[in-house]
Amino acid sequence: MSETTSVIQARASRSPVTIPAIVLVVLSALYVPLRATMESPTVSDALYNGAYLYGTALQIMLALVIVAVAITIGMKQSVGRQWLLLGLGVTMYAIGDICWTLFDLFLEIDPYPSIADAFYVAEYAFFLAALLLAIRAYSGLVETKRPLIAGVLVAAVGFGVVYAVLLQPYILSASLEELGGTWGKIVSILYPVGDVVLMLAPAVALALVVRQLGAGRLARPWWVVVAGALVFALIDSFFVYAEWAGTGLTWWMDIGYLTANLLFAIAALVAKDAYRIT
Repeated sequence: MSETTSVIQARASRSPVTIPAIVLVVLSALYVPLRATMESPTVSDALYNGAYLYGTALQIMLALVIVAVAITIGMKQSVGRQWLLLGLGVTMYAIGDICWTLFDLFLEIDPYPSIADAFYVAEYAFFLAALLLAIRAYSGLVETKRPLIAGVLVAAVGFGVVYAVLLQPYILSASLEELGGTWGKIVSILYPVGDVVLMLAPAVALALVVRQLGAGRLARPWWVVVAGALVFALIDSFFVYAEWAGTGLTWWMDIGYLTANLLFAIAALVAKDAYRIT
């Protein structure tokens, strides 16, 4: 075995990614049976409340992991700012969950729209900014024009589908009273449009960019981000459609949101390993 091979294997064995990633996966997996238990009509108030708070705490933890990684990488570097924006996006979602937990669990109200919606939709803006900054950072290494054009096409097609399936038959035809006023109508439009235009489309563009980087260390974290974006966009699209079409919401949708943010956190840990100085 060559000395170079030995050094590579030694570095791989002490990679800081594995243990934290496993911990995040295990903690998230524990939420699945807890969330399923919440659907039981015989569940105790203590168990229901505990499971509810555990899920909210997980979202907060995932956001903190990404922000911590960004700070560790450093704000003087473009890559640090990219992950900070992504972390702030997940933080917006976590704050939205905190607000909704207060409404649902403690105040026992179901307001729509609410301050929670403002934080939920804010995630789209931070996510878009993070991915565009990442694409721009690789513009000197790979070709980015065609991936951006592909992203725009995905956004256009996705918007057309959303308009035909959801906006026109349900949201745009609903009265302001049904939607909770003007702000309610804006939020109702932003959710499905944000899924395809501000999350799915830039994720496709980023995927086409990192594909040109091959399977190297710089590409790995962004592939995980792309996977998380696809999960989030699909789950949220199903959620919005199910809510408006009346097909029924399922508890698996909550697991989908958690999975997306878990992937973002794991991606941040992979990025930290990719940019560490050895």
